[in-house]
Amino acid sequence: MEGSPNVGDKVGATAQRSWMRHWSIATLAAALALGGHGAMAGNSGTAPAAAPASTPAQEALADQLSQAGVKYYGSWRCPACHYQGRLFGQSAMERLPYVECAKPNALPQQAQACRAAEIEAFPTWIHPSGERRIGVQSLNELQRWIQQP
Repeated sequence: MEGSPNVGDKVGATAQRSWMRHWSIATLAAALALGGHGAMAGNSGTAPAAAPASTPAQEALADQLSQAGVKYYGSWRCPACHYQGRLFGQSAMERLPYVECAKPNALPQQAQACRAAEIEAFPTWIHPSGERRIGVQSLNELQRWIQQP
């Protein structure tokens, strides 16, 4: 997944972190200049700005993912995670079982859950079957994934 445009960050990739930090700042500055709309990375209160409002379909999908037992692992500093959040919108994102991996002091239980799940990149989606999806997933991809037998 290294170099993949839909994976926001590699866990433990220190050389990548410096580059990603600069890229993230540039992306945020461009987003603010183009409309001031931020992104969100989940319901942990770590969003830099509000995401767009959710549609009923986005909220329904978030509820279905939650009911299916899917977990969404991410990082507040991950640009791809922020983009994933914008695909769902504000209220739908708050319904997802989001696990924040990059705040070990503020959210130690969530950070431990990330270590236990062996999360290596963000965003990562894990189905109760153990199947993983790494990187930004379209809402259609997630819908098809949970409908598979």
